Parts: sequence; structure tokens; C-alpha cells
Amino acid sequence: MESQQDVNISSSAKTHQFTFTGNGAEYFRIWIVNLLLSIITLGIYSAWAKVRTKRYFYGNTHLDSSSFDYLANPITILKGRLIAVGLLAIYLAVASFSPGAELFLILIFLPFMPWLIVKALTFNAQNSSYRNVRFGFNGSAAEAFKEYLLFPLLIIFTLGLIFPYINFRQNRFTVNNHLFGQNNFNFEATPKKYYKIYGFALLFIFLFGMVFSISAGVIAGNIQAATADPDQVSQMMLYLLPIMYIFYGIIGVYIQVKLLNILFSNTTLDDDSFKFMSNYKVGKMLWLHTSNLIGIILTLGLFYPWAKVRMARYRVEQLSVEATKDLNHFASVQSDSISATGDEIGEAFAIDVGI
Repeated sequence: MESQQDVNISSSAKTHQFTFTGNGAEYFRIWIVNLLLSIITLGIYSAWAKVRTKRYFYGNTHLDSSSFDYLANPITILKGRLIAVGLLAIYLAVASFSPGAELFLILIFLPFMPWLIVKALTFNAQNSSYRNVRFGFNGSAAEAFKEYLLFPLLIIFTLGLIFPYINFRQNRFTVNNHLFGQNNFNFEATPKKYYKIYGFALLFIFLFGMVFSISAGVIAGNIQAATADPDQVSQMMLYLLPIMYIFYGIIGVYIQVKLLNILFSNTTLDDDSFKFMSNYKVGKMLWLHTSNLIGIILTLGLFYPWAKVRMARYRVEQLSVEATKDLNHFASVQSDSISATGDEIGEAFAIDVGI
């Protein structure tokens, strides 16, 4: 039975819906200019392109009639990007002239990965704001080392069974170390929810594998009995491969949607004064991925801005926040300037750690 205090809190809570006001045609003009100038300047303009793109999507994301802001300086990003490109060039050169040396370089690079993750998260957070209040990130490289290097090593010894728990710990590390002003976010999910998602995914894969194998075997047997031509059997198997790819694509979207719902619906801010909620649907997300891919293919890539806007609108507008306090009560905290090197090196080497 709820206490009177709980009833009062619930009755005073106000739900704020996130909204997105961007459109494909508007973003197309930004995208095409960014693309052309990046090509003309041999990639130098890409730092400005990144800032323009982020400012567009942040500025069109609204909560309670106010938009978000992206504050990064393109020069800072360019410096970090040049260092990242230089390191990547060294890696590719060594790999070309000394095959097998890539492993040695990766082993050298690996211990720096936790530091890069923390730097990237800190840079992105401190350059994001809402109502003139900046976000922040106070995680340490030592914590990141444990979550992104130490625990993943256990995958080998647990036959992968620990993977959902690792996913849970990494999300908890990311959320719990983010701040809005002086207030910490808090992650309230449990490992059980992650195991449930991956358990269902494995069950679907197992059942599909059985049905697919039996069906393929029966069809192949019938073809071989009718024609005795092994080439036709091989050709039939090639025709069945797209079915397998489609199924694994669906499973991937299922996992993506369920993980997003866990991430956002279990995040709170300021001692549960602000509780986030998400309502992503597998069917809708699958439709967006499929239709966007078809549009991009049919237009030779020109549909990309519309695809990006469509996905951004859906991802933003399925989010809401239930607040028991006014959104204006946060106090801004001044953050020290931080280099963009970690963010750009992480991007160059395909380390994606953003929420």
C-alpha cells in the first residue's frame, strides 16, 4: 500500500515529452555543404562539419520548450582529429609494411583505451548543455579499465555467459558518472533484465537455426533426388542465405530496442526527482532501419539526411521525463576546458561509447 508521501509525490509529478523539430530538407542543405567542403579541404573542414551537424540535432531536440546546445570548438576538434588521423596512418603503414605487426600495435594501444573512453565521454558531456547548464562526466580511467578491459577478459573463461553482465556494468558506469550541473544521474537497472533480453535472443536464434536447418535439408534432399545435380543444391543454399541475414538483422534490432528501453527507463536524476522513460518498439525501429536502407540505396546515398532525421525524430520523441521538481532549479557548474583528442581518437578507431 502506498504511503501518503508517495501519493503526494506521484500527484505532483509532471511528465515532459521530448520533441524533435528538424526536417530532412533542412538538414540536407547542411549535409551537402559539409560534404563538399570536407572534400575540397581534404577533410580539414570535417571538424566544422561535425560541430554544425551536432548543433543542428541538439538545437532541434526540445524538452519543456527549451532546446539543447552543443558548445564544442571546431579548432579543438580539429587538433584532436589530426592526432587521431596521424595515429591511424601509423597503424596502417606499419600493417602494410610489416604484416602481423598490427597485433603488436593493438597491444600497445589497448591499455590507453580506458583513458580514451573517459576523455571522449567527458568532452561530449562538457560540451553539451540544456538551459545554460552543462553536462559533465566524472568517471576515471581506472574505473573504465575495469569495465572495458578487465571484465571483458572473463568472456573467454565463461563461454560468453558473462556478456550481459558486462553490458550492464558498462551502462551503469556510463550513466552513474554523468552529471547535469552538480547533480548525478543514477542507473537503477539490474543484471537480470540484461540476461532476459539476451536469453530470449538466444532462444530465437536456436529455434530459427533448427527450423532453417531442417527446412534446408528437406529442400536440398528433394532437389538432389529430382535432379542429382549438386550444383543446384549449392545454388539453392545461396538463395536461402538472405533469409538468414534478414533474421539476424531482426534479432539485432530486437536487442537494440530492448537495451535502449532498459537504458533510458532505468535512468534517474537528482535523487529520483527526474525519472526518464522510453517507449521504443521493435516493429517501428525495424521499419525505420529497412525503409531508410532502401531509400539510401535507391537514391545512391542522397536519402541519407532524411534517414538520419527520421531516426533522430523517432529516438527523441519516444523519450519523456517525469519530474517532481522544476527543470530550472539546477545550478550550473563551471567546467575546465578539456581536449577533444580522446573523442577523435576513439572515433578514428571506431570506439563508440556515447549514450
